[in-house]
Amino acid sequence: MMNMKKMFFLIGIILVLLLMLSPLAVYAETPKFTTTEYTPPHTKPGPAAETLIYKSVAVDVAPAALEAGEIDAYLFGLRSAVAAELIGKPGISMMSAPSGLYSIVLNPAPAPAGQLNPLSIPEVRVALQYIVNRDYITKEIFKGFAAPMVTFLSAYDPDYITIFDIVKRYDFRYDLEYAKRLVTDAMTKTGAVMREGKWYYGDRPINLKFIIRIEDERRPIGDAIATDLERLGFEVERLYHPFGVAIEKVYLTDPKDFEWQLYTEGWGKGAPEKYDSSTINQMCAPWFGYMPGWQDPAYWNYINDEIDDLGKKISLSEFQDLETRNKLYREATELCIHDSIRLWVATRLDAYILNPNLKGITNDVGTGLRGTWNMREAWIPGKDTLVFGHLWVWTETTTWNWIGGFQDVYSVDVRKATYDSPVYRHPFTGLPMPFRASYTVETAGPFGKLIVPEGTYTWDAKEDKWISVAGKEATSKITWDLSKYFNSKWHHGQPITIADVLFFLASQIENTYDEDKSAMESAIAETVKVTLDKFVGIRILDEKTVETYVNYWHFDPNYIAEFGSPLGVDYSLYYSETPPWELMAAMNELVFTKKQAAYGQTTAEKLGIPWLSVVLRDHAEMIKNVLEEFTQKGYFPENYFKLGDKVYATKDQALARYRAAVSWFNEHGNMQISNGPYYLNKFDSAAQYAELKAFRDPTYPFKPGDWYYGEPEMVEVIDVRVSDVTAGDEVVFTAELSGPGTLGAKYLIVNPATGQVLEVGEAEKISPTTFRIKLSKGFTWEIGPGTYDLVVGAYSDQVAFVSEAIESFSVLKREVAPATVTVTKSVVETTSIVSTVTTMPVEVIGIFAVILIVAVALTAILSRRMKKST
Repeated sequence: MMNMKKMFFLIGIILVLLLMLSPLAVYAETPKFTTTEYTPPHTKPGPAAETLIYKSVAVDVAPAALEAGEIDAYLFGLRSAVAAELIGKPGISMMSAPSGLYSIVLNPAPAPAGQLNPLSIPEVRVALQYIVNRDYITKEIFKGFAAPMVTFLSAYDPDYITIFDIVKRYDFRYDLEYAKRLVTDAMTKTGAVMREGKWYYGDRPINLKFIIRIEDERRPIGDAIATDLERLGFEVERLYHPFGVAIEKVYLTDPKDFEWQLYTEGWGKGAPEKYDSSTINQMCAPWFGYMPGWQDPAYWNYINDEIDDLGKKISLSEFQDLETRNKLYREATELCIHDSIRLWVATRLDAYILNPNLKGITNDVGTGLRGTWNMREAWIPGKDTLVFGHLWVWTETTTWNWIGGFQDVYSVDVRKATYDSPVYRHPFTGLPMPFRASYTVETAGPFGKLIVPEGTYTWDAKEDKWISVAGKEATSKITWDLSKYFNSKWHHGQPITIADVLFFLASQIENTYDEDKSAMESAIAETVKVTLDKFVGIRILDEKTVETYVNYWHFDPNYIAEFGSPLGVDYSLYYSETPPWELMAAMNELVFTKKQAAYGQTTAEKLGIPWLSVVLRDHAEMIKNVLEEFTQKGYFPENYFKLGDKVYATKDQALARYRAAVSWFNEHGNMQISNGPYYLNKFDSAAQYAELKAFRDPTYPFKPGDWYYGEPEMVEVIDVRVSDVTAGDEVVFTAELSGPGTLGAKYLIVNPATGQVLEVGEAEKISPTTFRIKLSKGFTWEIGPGTYDLVVGAYSDQVAFVSEAIESFSVLKREVAPATVTVTKSVVETTSIVSTVTTMPVEVIGIFAVILIVAVALTAILSRRMKKST
């Protein structure tokens, strides 16, 4: 019988292989591979259920609430210990997804004269990587419901394979003594001294303010790290705070004011992303607005021009192919690790609980139960109302506005049922795909240019009008069929028209390039400008079709479409939703003319005005009052709708829209007027309650079943055939696979006694399902006699799952090397930032194996732009 160490080693190697799989092939047509049947409850336009209710339920009482029938599902991951106890319990179904991320953000601001902030020293920040006991955290705190992280991606992110070897080089093992040596070297160079086990700078002990969240596992994580910081010689002031207080202290204060120096961050994944451009920028690049200082010009800001340059190139696809893109990505990752502004801790395998009778559920690889598909398709036979529990429905920093709000999962998770994005990410592959709009892409990129035709316009923020850009150059053109919008209505009954598109685009440009407006909302404008600089113009072809022109290219044309969308994309950081134009006009008036509210969080804090949220009654009433002023004045912003000699809206239409929006407020008390399958009927922040009603207008284009994906069809390794070989001889192994789409296979040759990965390669395809692995004469001679493992991982271009198989083979002794053998170094080495390691300890691999085993035990459906605060 195989001993436990051997078993852990083998399963651990499987996980290693998973991390090494190459990127999936380009997405084509919306593949739907399901292993479960789904029969929609009806064929009416709109969603499956009639009513969705969201209410706040404390995480510790969520299972009891589900068993009592008070909720039908819980959208926040359970505590790991609780989840482990619920596995297999009757009356509770569970699904899992790697949708929660945990990091420690450090404040690197320089201290005032005569003081020292040790976190401003890069060597100290790197040293702290070695006091994050990731193995303890994932095994003991998360009870195996997590996987260790050393950078911003984990094994469950598609782009992890791009940086796999980099991650292996930085072996941030837990090593307190080594961290002490690094800290001592760095601190003594600054003039700090150690007295009786504590660091002093001058006559003052060095104190670190550590804000630790209290709602989940971040409290014990923070305590563990704080204890080791004290062992390093620092005084630690542990500040225990809930979500709202922590967010305000960390993200709404100037780092140089030192309200905080460390914070236990939590992130909820948004839509999955096949070729990442958002996460690497969000977590590493200052320009994106998520690094200390938060791009507020009034604050001290962390600066790293090199990462910014690389990050912008990745975000703007300034590369010529996948290879050059990956090179940029790897360089940025290395710099991010070296600066260590964030210490990454773990990806949590969030365990979501739900009523076993709940139907229509898709397991999104990024968001799990929280995926946009599930609010549209979920239903329970015999019930027309579904109740979703969440940790919060509203907090002090939960803000609903389409320009600078939706920065936490609590607002996003409710909003996504009310809005239809033009494009979305496929729930299994992570590639962009058509959602409510369809498109075709024509590109001359990466090196060529298209000539922009007559009838193409862009907004001029100085002249406040649309101007022709005919004759200019653009890299790509996207032709959009918007008929599923323009044949339908907004929730307040007004038709969706091209006027909404034009006002949305003009407002983005105006708010970004107008000197006064961009100065007021600088944090938003500076970030948006980087991508908006690539917009060339829009051309209206007919009443349903438009073209957009952009100076942007990507090797996958779906990314070009996503970039050039004329409407708000749900998972964008800013301008994530296109509202009825009259609402944006009223909000612009409220923000930029009256200055009674702000779009962005930092502006609101700086000016002492509300961060505009359309679901708070007093905020929505301000918008209503502006609309009433518009009505009284007969206001009609014709310049926003006039392209050449044609005007795409009328004053009568504007007045009808103002009246409809005011009536909406009078009935519902909010201004979340959108276009999705549900409308927001009630929102009560004090009661932590939101109620959504089905939008059954006959013009709504979707019905139940249109967005159900279920579970992806699995890839399987059917058979692996190996044979023994004499050292110095060539040998060929074969693997037989099954599964959807185009299949591929990676392989590892491993020494099971030491954990060394001796060779990594891509198996040769000899038929659609058969693959060949050839080991050369030189390789078998070099590794020498012994027993080795062949690990085969199978993957598909249409699902993000991997199937593994392990077979052992022997290399037999040969006394003399054959004359034709050329011996070359083949052992795969891993190096850390401070040392060289030539083997992977079996115990470490075993830890990964335990994590994998627990994840599989949770559910057979565990899968492998933008994270939101939790």
